[in-house]
Amino acid sequence: MRNKCIIVMVGPSGSGKTTVGDELTRRGIPKLVTTTTREPRVGEHDGIDYHFRKMADMNPEDFIEQTLYNHKVYGLTKSEVSKALSTHDVVHVSLDRNGAEAMKAFFPNETFVVFIHISKETMIERMRKRGDSEEKIVERISHSHENNELIPPKETDLIIENIDVELTVQKILSHLKLSV
Repeated sequence: MRNKCIIVMVGPSGSGKTTVGDELTRRGIPKLVTTTTREPRVGEHDGIDYHFRKMADMNPEDFIEQTLYNHKVYGLTKSEVSKALSTHDVVHVSLDRNGAEAMKAFFPNETFVVFIHISKETMIERMRKRGDSEEKIVERISHSHENNELIPPKETDLIIENIDVELTVQKILSHLKLSV
């Protein structure tokens, strides 16, 4: 196992990144909290779900990566990662493929990229199940194709078909030789 490890989960909308991340958190592996300029949704809390910021507070030099989605900026700060790695050996985060590649470049020895693969049909089924509108589903599918979200980033360490969350988490942990 690595001394420090950042599990970076990448995959299309509906692949289960958030659900897998929630299970890793439940098992004691903390989540890196990303930053966004979008408004909090009902039930979301600053510093837990995201760091909610104004555009003026989004200095690109503070970030490992930033991405624009739906006219809102999302990103992961260098300080968030450094702070987490100073107190934890293993952390996790969900990023897009560009974010995963930036993490690999910035933290080459610590970053472990997991691509969570699902079929387009399963994506649609899961988005419907979680209550996404048909319009939102079409938008997300289109976004996935335009941004190559259905294809693993070039520096992927593990590809998993997420059919069962428990099995997916076990595969990640066993690949890293972790028992939590």
